[in-house]
Amino acid sequence: LQHAHRRGVQEIWNIGDFVGYGPFPDEVVQLLKDEGAVSILGNYDTDVLSVPRKVKAKRPAKALAKTWAFKRLSKESKNYLRSLPLEKRLEVDGRRILLTHASPASPNEHLDQDTPEQRLRELVEIAEADIVICGHSHIPFVRKADSTTFINTGSVGRPDDGDPRACYALMNIGPRKVMVRHHRVDYDIEETITAMRKRRLPEAFIQMIVQGRSLNDVAEPLPPEAHQAADLPPEQEDAQLAGVLQLARVCNYEQGHTHQVTRLALEMFDQLRDLHRLGPAERFHLHCGALLHDIGWIEGQKGHHKTALRIILDSPLLPFHGRQRQIIGCVARYHRRAEPKGSHEPYGSLGKHDRTIVRRLAAIVRVADALDVMHEDRVRDIACRIDPNRVTINCVASAPLEQEREQAFKKGGLFEKVFDRKLDIQWQLA
Repeated sequence: LQHAHRRGVQEIWNIGDFVGYGPFPDEVVQLLKDEGAVSILGNYDTDVLSVPRKVKAKRPAKALAKTWAFKRLSKESKNYLRSLPLEKRLEVDGRRILLTHASPASPNEHLDQDTPEQRLRELVEIAEADIVICGHSHIPFVRKADSTTFINTGSVGRPDDGDPRACYALMNIGPRKVMVRHHRVDYDIEETITAMRKRRLPEAFIQMIVQGRSLNDVAEPLPPEAHQAADLPPEQEDAQLAGVLQLARVCNYEQGHTHQVTRLALEMFDQLRDLHRLGPAERFHLHCGALLHDIGWIEGQKGHHKTALRIILDSPLLPFHGRQRQIIGCVARYHRRAEPKGSHEPYGSLGKHDRTIVRRLAAIVRVADALDVMHEDRVRDIACRIDPNRVTINCVASAPLEQEREQAFKKGGLFEKVFDRKLDIQWQLA
């Protein structure tokens, strides 16, 4: 709220789910009530209010969370929540706006960046609005279907895309254009964790806050190979990289370009740790995916990114199990052309956390590949700077980088979406 007020907002719209797994349910309700926020009820709020009669939850942990929240809500907060509608219609500067927690069709339908375009068009007919603002999936996006703009605000208290920072959307309605920007705001997560432990909330709830992931994701045990990758001994990592390089050589890879892209990708990863928040296992996946990103050229230029994925999934030369092989293959596959979508396989069969890993690593590889678009190793060194609204990559180059800079802007769309910052490329001659 402080972050929003500093930017001169005129109204706060709350799209529901005041309460959930956090340690301050009553304080949150009172804060938004005192703020005068325009609010609607979320499905979780509805479930919590139904606790005296029944608790609807397929998992015991979810039932516990709802019961715990109900017991800590004051009578005033419960009455306030019961007074709220499930959706609200507004009109601003002639534009019809629908506030709905999940979708215009259902209080439980998840909308995200992978929702089919046809489904959004169906919802346009139901919504009868120029702008639909929703939440529920906890994943921010802005999408257009026909003449309707769909905006998912993300989640302030419980993001579900692997970024634990608070997320909200700021919308500016002008006479001709609607501008939307999602903001990520750092806050004292340790204070929240301390309060959760003090209240004896389950560790899984704490990990949801720490990791920015759903209960299903944090509670789902990782396969054995994931644990192996997390603390891979150097000699095993060297052996696996040897298998990767053997496959690259079998596919007659372009050594100079490949190693330049890999070097740049790893340097970006190391310098952007505070942004991507990934660890050694993910760095290793990036290393392997970058080394294999162009091996599909063995069958020709057309669709070589998809060919690379197929080879990685099938090759007996790679000493990887299913999950690692899928992640590495997807990182290589998405170094160009279409961005990851839930309808793509094997990306769509990965868990949400692994899909987040793929998107972040592929975003880095795309930019690294663009910085060597001429295949001439022009970039000798890079220095990345992270600002609140921008990531600047300063390059020391042996020749002007006009083509590289242009290509980075073309391929940088995924980077800007994933990290919620504009990408800027600067260069100076060595």
